[in-house]
This record gives sequence, structure tokens and C-alpha cells, in this order.
Amino acid sequence: MQIFHGHIYFSADQIERATKVRENLATALPQLTYIGKLITQPIGPHAKPMFEIHIPAAEIDRITPVIDELRQGLSVLIHPLQENELEAHTTDARWLGEKLPLNLQVLAKT
Repeated sequence: MQIFHGHIYFSADQIERATKVRENLATALPQLTYIGKLITQPIGPHAKPMFEIHIPAAEIDRITPVIDELRQGLSVLIHPLQENELEAHTTDARWLGEKLPLNLQVLAKT
């Protein structure tokens, strides 16, 4: 099954909002195959705290508007899970809300 990752970003003063968004997504979207915990430190290419969700590719067009409606102003990166992670996080990605900078060096092939 092809999967998309969604990364919902928040800052230290938005933890309560992120928690509520996470709960609302879990309730509204039972077809999500994974809902991660809040990661309160930057990790990998993600320069801000975030939590991750996994979206079945067959549901992406139905789920994206719901995420947009429930994100409460938080920025969301949605990208396909694919071998070339740099492309996945850039040219093949879409943003809901403000596009945030990523640490792309960790994704570059050496």
C-alpha cells in the first residue's frame, strides 16, 4: 500500500493546540494508518517540533481537505513515502498553511 506522510508542526507555545489537532484528526480520520506522538524537538529534516500521520494514498484526496480544516493554523507538510526522500520532501510535497524551512542536508544523498 502506498502511503503519504503528514507532518503537523507546532512551536513550544502551541503544544496544547497540537494535542487538540492530533485528537481531532484521530477522531475524524479513522483511515489514518498511524498517528505519532508529539515530538517536541526538531528531528531529521524537521526544523520544528511536529507529529506525524500516515495517510493511505487511495485516501489522500479525501483526507487532505479534512486535515486543512482541522489544522487550526498549524503548518502541515504532506509528502509521498518514496525512495528519494529529498524529492519527497520538496518537489513531490505539498503544504497546508505556511511553508516552513526544512533541514534538507539530512536528506541529500552522499
